This record gives sequence, structure tokens and C-alpha cells, in this order.
Amino acid sequence: MMTLFAFQLLTPAEQLDLLYEAGTYIGKRRVEGRVRILYQLEGFYIEVHYKKYRCIAEKLVCFRSTIPLEPYLEAIDVEHLV
Repeated sequence: MMTLFAFQLLTPAEQLDLLYEAGTYIGKRRVEGRVRILYQLEGFYIEVHYKKYRCIAEKLVCFRSTIPLEPYLEAIDVEHLV
């Protein structure tokens, strides 16, 4: 089982490889013209900030809290579930 701490000990390249292989895609959004993609892995979330879409990852932000999920939840259409 991958923990948040163990994930943070990986190199950025290893983190991205693991996300692409085992992470669950949650959504994407644009902030100041740049793309951010959110993944879930085990019991935590990783937001990848891209300098160039899906080519150059600038930063990875890891968290457990659901508060940073808010911008992604606003974009999900749940009307068909009702």
C-alpha cells in the first residue's frame, strides 16, 4: 500500500510514473492559463501542475483534505444521477 509519506519520498519522475500507472483521474482545470490535473492514489490526492499540458509537470501538490477538491467538484455534472 502506498502512503502519502512514501509517495513524497519518490523522485518527481517516479511519482508521475506511479500516478499514470496506478492513480485514478479525478478531473482537470485551468488556473492562470495553465492546466492542473487531479488524481487519487490510495487515500490521498495529487494535483499535477503542468507548464505545458501533459508534457512538462511543474509541480505536484499532495494532500488528504477534501477542501482543495472544491474547484473540481463544481465542474462535475451530477444532474443525470438524480
